[in-house]
Amino acid sequence: MNFLETTIYRIILKTHLYLEGTGRQNSFERFPYLRVLTERLTAECLEAWQCDAGMEASRYCELLRRIHGEAEDLESSILCNTLDLCLAAAYVPEFAAYLNYYTGNIVTIQLASELEGVTHSGYRDIVRRLQKLQKICTVEWDKNPLPYAAVTVDNALLSYLTGAEHLFPELFSDRVECFEHDAALHPMFIRQDFAAEGAEWLQNAVTPSSDPGSTLQTDAFPANILQISGTGGRRFLAKHIAHLMKKDLILIDMNQCKNILASGSDEEHFWNQLIHTAFLKNAVVCLHNITASMLSLAQTEISALIPTAILPFARARIPVILCTDAEISFSSDRRLQLYLHHITLSRTARRERETVFRGLSELYQLPIDCARLSVQYQLSASEIADAVTRWRCTGKTRPEDFVILCNDILHKGQEQIFGQILYPSVGFEDLILPAPAKKTLAQICCGAAGGYRIFEEWNLQHLYPYGRAVTVLLYGPPGTGKTMTAHAIAKELGTALYQVDLSHVLDKYIGETEKHLEQIFAFAQKAKPVLFFDEADSLFGKRGEVTDGKDRYANMEVSYILQRIEQFDGIVVLATNLYSGIDKAFLRRMKYVIKYQSPDAAMRRRIWEDCLPPELPREELDLDFLSNQFDLTGGIIKNVVYTACVMAVHDSKKLCMEHVLNAIRAEYEKLERPVSKDMWEEYGDMIG
Repeated sequence: MNFLETTIYRIILKTHLYLEGTGRQNSFERFPYLRVLTERLTAECLEAWQCDAGMEASRYCELLRRIHGEAEDLESSILCNTLDLCLAAAYVPEFAAYLNYYTGNIVTIQLASELEGVTHSGYRDIVRRLQKLQKICTVEWDKNPLPYAAVTVDNALLSYLTGAEHLFPELFSDRVECFEHDAALHPMFIRQDFAAEGAEWLQNAVTPSSDPGSTLQTDAFPANILQISGTGGRRFLAKHIAHLMKKDLILIDMNQCKNILASGSDEEHFWNQLIHTAFLKNAVVCLHNITASMLSLAQTEISALIPTAILPFARARIPVILCTDAEISFSSDRRLQLYLHHITLSRTARRERETVFRGLSELYQLPIDCARLSVQYQLSASEIADAVTRWRCTGKTRPEDFVILCNDILHKGQEQIFGQILYPSVGFEDLILPAPAKKTLAQICCGAAGGYRIFEEWNLQHLYPYGRAVTVLLYGPPGTGKTMTAHAIAKELGTALYQVDLSHVLDKYIGETEKHLEQIFAFAQKAKPVLFFDEADSLFGKRGEVTDGKDRYANMEVSYILQRIEQFDGIVVLATNLYSGIDKAFLRRMKYVIKYQSPDAAMRRRIWEDCLPPELPREELDLDFLSNQFDLTGGIIKNVVYTACVMAVHDSKKLCMEHVLNAIRAEYEKLERPVSKDMWEEYGDMIG
């Protein structure tokens, strides 16, 4: 027989002898199978049992030590009897029926005490013993009187003693996962001190005697509790804490458990299984996704969450980590004050983000610009790791693909009702601008990507506590390349373009425009796309004299925008056709102002050439005539080429001068420009 079988047969025999001694003779008469089992207990078997050093015996003895301690006293014997009775009742159903027949119960602390000759125990002693047993057993706490409360065990204990790897496989689903302490885990590139601090707190439990004024029971809180709040990396930090403690981590998603909290259905059974599993695995428990919205959906308060999902683990000597949002606080609860330690994760600073990017890029040999990404993306450490993992899984190697993943992570779940996220394909090489303008654009991108060197390395940050945004005003006639320039800036920086739709921003109701703008800036603050306001004069216009309430609120809107730009530290590009309509206070806050003019003949020639790709079937076009004769902007030239191509398709011919000239005439008429026969010169006969 193995160790467990001998243990079970011994307690069956011990119970039989006790009942015989209390006058219940021939108790095996109705249960002959139990007699057969006890007859297997030979002297040789018992001697081997006492000397057994195998896995079952080792786990059994270690379990008793963790429940009670090293001392072998009367209480230890009572706890041992209770555990043995529970194992026998679970392993041998006939023994459960036997107990119920002769005692009216299955397993109770009272029966376990009587087997040691103790017929009466004080209430506090009963509670203390049951609290120790509930770490691995289910206790019927609402039983009155409490000594006769049913005590049972589940499959987790039997699985643990017999060496099974998975104690409760049905638990580990979308609600619960187990992280093995020796599993692969990214190194902590930053905030290693937080992991050491958390591990030290959980390992050095506060003893109740250190709180002389406490009215709590002596064994109520033998395990400490750690709250990790703030933004990003909370579960990652919890895993590293468990790794330092050399303990597995059981992660419980409280958002997935909200239905259990709300309805109470199978609530006690679920938490009991978790307590037993965590204790038997000697694991740390992490309750994560504790948010205000989760509590609201679960229709519960923090005060109700504590006794349901936190204290039972702490009472079972199981260290608890709580991952919460910043606004969730447990420190005011007197039951937790002595045993709760709080770590707050603030947003990652730029240097920290660069350290994480660089650590992961070196770990996986990734071709990314760590300094630029740290400026561009206010990602937490866990979000950076997520982006790297997803990028490696896709098998792609282009840095552009990594940028898109970073944007996807940042924009996930955020509304984009006031604009759209674009990934431009045009760059500076596609812009046809004067050399001074191109030089200014290069400086703009340098300031956006490398500005951290000016503020951090060159120590100018104290001069600029605010107003660090790279602000650009592009003004000039329509079609001169302002929008294309905004796209090219985003492409050059390797980031997205957030093109604001002002038709959705401006609102006739007082205060609504400011709300919309706040959402826009909050959206852009984290991801740092190029924030582009086209036709900005409608939003950033001059403040005027106040003649009525409407004027006063319009001026308040402008003042609010000025303040919000001061607080923003990203890239803001404004484009307008009406420079004179922009408020002077905005102009003062613009770091760069670029004037766009209609292109000269040489620039128009280059624009015509760029708009006619080699794949376009066409006859020879007189580009010198077109660029010298017609004062067109780049936007108009693109319209002309498109209209001419439509005409060519309609005529089933190659693109020719006739198509182009008629398209120019149509564009002139649309713009209400004068059209004369002389302007066509030798091509006049082509005009229909």
